[in-house]
Amino acid sequence: MKRILQILLALSTFMFIACSSKNEYSLDEKVAHKDGFINHYDKPYYEVFTTQGVEDLAVYLPKETTTIRFKMKVSNLEDVIYMKLLGSGTFEIDKVLRRVENIKDLGYEQDGYMYEPSLEKNIVTLQIYVPSIYLYNGIYKPKLIFSFKRNSRSIQERVQLAFVKHVYSVSENNSKENPHYSTLSEYCETSNKASEDFFNQLLKVNENRVYLETIKDIENSCK
Repeated sequence: MKRILQILLALSTFMFIACSSKNEYSLDEKVAHKDGFINHYDKPYYEVFTTQGVEDLAVYLPKETTTIRFKMKVSNLEDVIYMKLLGSGTFEIDKVLRRVENIKDLGYEQDGYMYEPSLEKNIVTLQIYVPSIYLYNGIYKPKLIFSFKRNSRSIQERVQLAFVKHVYSVSENNSKENPHYSTLSEYCETSNKASEDFFNQLLKVNENRVYLETIKDIENSCK
């Protein structure tokens, strides 16, 4: 029976509130104030570990990055022929990933992989950059396909990836904060806001991967 591993990783944010003898009820203070938060993720990438034989992998992306590094356990590591990403739907992708000698050779907004059996046995370090444009509707589901040799034959294995990112927003009602999570498209419809980085990525994405009507719809909802 094939094993299925789902890793649901959510963004954790910590808020420290100074307490004094004059303020015994600090939990009554409003939350979601910018000055009260500390970003728990201090790296420009998010690291995920998997076991051998994983078939489905869901990753909730943190607030500050959409660059993911997978530590994947793969059998027949030395005989890997290629690794590629395949996606369909609005954002089509068919990309063979580049192998590098050192993962540091990749920029944080590039895809690729490396393995060094003398350092990490049966471990592939796979980096995938997911542009925010792919996540405007909350989820992006490409497939990771990798091939390796076994008994003079080429074998393929697939991992269904699901990258999930929600926007945290706050609505005020009677001076009380009601935090909720939504997709970027829903957030734009109500607030007409999106980050400058999001629009930069919208322009950078190859038009062959995105229908022009989709780009216009996103721009209209977020401007």
